[in-house]
Amino acid sequence: MGRVLPHRSFALFRRKRKVSKGDIVLVDHPDYGRMVKMVAAVTINGRYSLRGANPNSETELPLGAVEGHCIRGTLIWRMTKGRALPA
Repeated sequence: MGRVLPHRSFALFRRKRKVSKGDIVLVDHPDYGRMVKMVAAVTINGRYSLRGANPNSETELPLGAVEGHCIRGTLIWRMTKGRALPA
């Protein structure tokens, strides 16, 4: 998430019942482990396609869609280079 969360940033996530397209989420991916990604789409069956904001990041194609229970929370606050920023 290089542009949204540069390396060594501090971020706060909160559980949210409804996750929407464009939300930055903390995910426990079944194949890749814990990661921070952006929700690219919400499918009809309630799964979430993910993508990275960093050009070197995995795209949503190799990651596949994840179930809702894999999403641990959405970004609500971040600190980057000594500056606190809202999500």
